[in-house]
Amino acid sequence: MPPTLASDCAEQLLDVTPLIMRRIRAEMRRRTMGGLTVPHFRALNYLRRHPRASLNDVAGYLGLTAPSTSKLVQKLVAEKAVARRVGADRRRVCLSLTQTGITALAVARAETREHLADNLKSLSEEELGAVSAALRVLGEAFSKGGGSGNVL
Repeated sequence: MPPTLASDCAEQLLDVTPLIMRRIRAEMRRRTMGGLTVPHFRALNYLRRHPRASLNDVAGYLGLTAPSTSKLVQKLVAEKAVARRVGADRRRVCLSLTQTGITALAVARAETREHLADNLKSLSEEELGAVSAALRVLGEAFSKGGGSGNVL
């Protein structure tokens, strides 16, 4: 079957996405609270979007087992970035960001955004507009695909 424009774009995504994610991960490692890893940051980001999520919700998002996620969340609780609360039905534990977690996440995101913006400064206004438009279209296309749309 001959390649299509869609498969050519998919090939470019497969090539470029790891480069971008490597930059984001490296920056996040430098920007998050001491000792927190990229999976910790991803969990914080998930909880920002899904307040009162369960441990299993976070595990599913991260692609980890419940025991591994429990250990990861325990570190966030110890850092006072996440609070555990018993749910209304008492069988479920709800996880929420604390003010410490909200602040740490906001600072890490802002500093990472600035670092990424520095990487984009070599592009012209026209190129930046094209990148922005393409990212908007990609966001819409992938959010329709049934995924969470949340990488970080």
